[in-house]
Amino acid sequence: MAYNKKQIVGYLSGLPVILWIIVILAYSVNVPWYDDFDPFPDFLRQWISSATLTDKILLLIRPNNEHRMVIGKLVTLIYFWLTGKLNFTFLHIAGACFTMGTLYLFWLSFKESKINWWYFLPIVFLFFQLQYYLVYLWAICSLQHQPVVFFLCLSMFFLSRGRFGWAVVAAFLANYSMSNGIFVWAAGGAVLFLRSDYKKLLIWCIVGAVAIGLYFYGLTTMGNEESIEYLKKYPELSVLGFFAFLGGLFDLVPERKIEIRTALPIVMGLLLMIWVVKWLWFFMKDWVDHNLKMKLHVAKIYDRDPGNKVSRLSWFLLGVMIFLLINALIIGLLRPRFGFFVMVVSNYKLYPALFLIVTYLAYISYQPDQHKRQIMLLMATALSIFIWAISLYSYLPIISERSKYLKVNGWNQAHHAFGLGHVPFSAGAKYVDTVMQEMVNNGIYEYPEEINYIPRIIEKLQEPVRSDIRASVMMNPDNVSITEPLSHLSLGRWDGTYAFLRSEKKLYLYKMAQQKYNGRNLLKSYDKGTYVQIPLSSVEPGNYEAGILKIGGDDFDGGIIKNITIH
Repeated sequence: MAYNKKQIVGYLSGLPVILWIIVILAYSVNVPWYDDFDPFPDFLRQWISSATLTDKILLLIRPNNEHRMVIGKLVTLIYFWLTGKLNFTFLHIAGACFTMGTLYLFWLSFKESKINWWYFLPIVFLFFQLQYYLVYLWAICSLQHQPVVFFLCLSMFFLSRGRFGWAVVAAFLANYSMSNGIFVWAAGGAVLFLRSDYKKLLIWCIVGAVAIGLYFYGLTTMGNEESIEYLKKYPELSVLGFFAFLGGLFDLVPERKIEIRTALPIVMGLLLMIWVVKWLWFFMKDWVDHNLKMKLHVAKIYDRDPGNKVSRLSWFLLGVMIFLLINALIIGLLRPRFGFFVMVVSNYKLYPALFLIVTYLAYISYQPDQHKRQIMLLMATALSIFIWAISLYSYLPIISERSKYLKVNGWNQAHHAFGLGHVPFSAGAKYVDTVMQEMVNNGIYEYPEEINYIPRIIEKLQEPVRSDIRASVMMNPDNVSITEPLSHLSLGRWDGTYAFLRSEKKLYLYKMAQQKYNGRNLLKSYDKGTYVQIPLSSVEPGNYEAGILKIGGDDFDGGIIKNITIH
């Protein structure tokens, strides 16, 4: 059967979307993790017990850390009203729907331009690479970053089409998705200013000031004073952080040292910004030309006719770009004190993807030379497919290992009151255990059945481990170290090496981590062998069998390494 070029491009554009959806469905685990407890199970617990409508509204807008995630809580409530349950996989899927909506808004803006539709292909690959897995596989991030990006784009979409009222509504929704949603007001203000629409700009600023004021009412500074002091001491890290954040999609070796990881993102962020500054300068020069009657004779990047379709795309892109630059600036200023790795952390990677997308669209919508457009299409397509393919190679193993980690620690959380957040036996761990037990006892949440898979296999391991597995246990002053030198990383659903401590009454489970590769091959992340260090403070005193379990497909092996005593 013969296929024409359009069909091939169409099928090719569907590939990353389908694989992205498969990854979410395959690797989502219906358990909370770290910051999930406050805005989801604890929020539901308090919502149910609240007697008045006022109390319920206050719960909706109450901050979680430094964010008011009203949209995420509403999504949780809708599912609870429909099913009476709390399901974290649903929250992951719901968040992913916002990203699908964002893609659709880009498509609507793009298709009205005079550019051939296959120029959209790189955008799909950039949107649906796997680098931002913590956004779509971690509930709190899923319902913060993805909604705020969607409502930002929706607001700029309406604003670019002169639908001011709807743009304000969408901006409000972005504002209350998470804290960086407040930047939507600056983005929209820039669009209105450069369009010389000062009456609407005044209204926009007033409404935005009210929305931001209400957002920050009662919020703490979350230690931002320390960030300012850190900035004064290490200003160069903020500059480098700004470019590393924008170029974050070029973080192709996520398991390497941070200096190696961020070298290419910094360089690419800087190079991309050279074009972006030029593009923004064209907007500013055109404003000067129009308002101050100064003929600067610069190339137009859009037609002033408000009915022109390319003009709409330009305004849309401008608003999104302003948001992204402000967001990167704030991250660069306030986050380096937590470690420079934050500039390329997975749950921020949606923004550099958008930055690359908007930069690409800005170029092809500006460039009148068809030949140069075609060259850019070829370059962008090759680059986007390369980034997407590398994300499969470099990040899918991380996603797979994290999924196994969550399943094992879901067991520990259900049976030992720790594993999915906070130090064992701490006040935070007690809070988490109280919340989760109440959710389970009330029938609102149910731990997934898959957390019992590993324990059922371990029940069968009653003999000493074979000597050729070469597993060892070492008692250290603060931890128990279990290692084995032969295992290779596998993407299988359960494949991997697990450790356990077993007594007559207790069974503790641990996913053993793969050894990192430190050789010259930058694209190789893992070496053979696994290890785990178990803090003694996390295990109740007693006599235990320390053992190991190796799973490969339908086969398993392992056994007891040695008996140990924990005091």
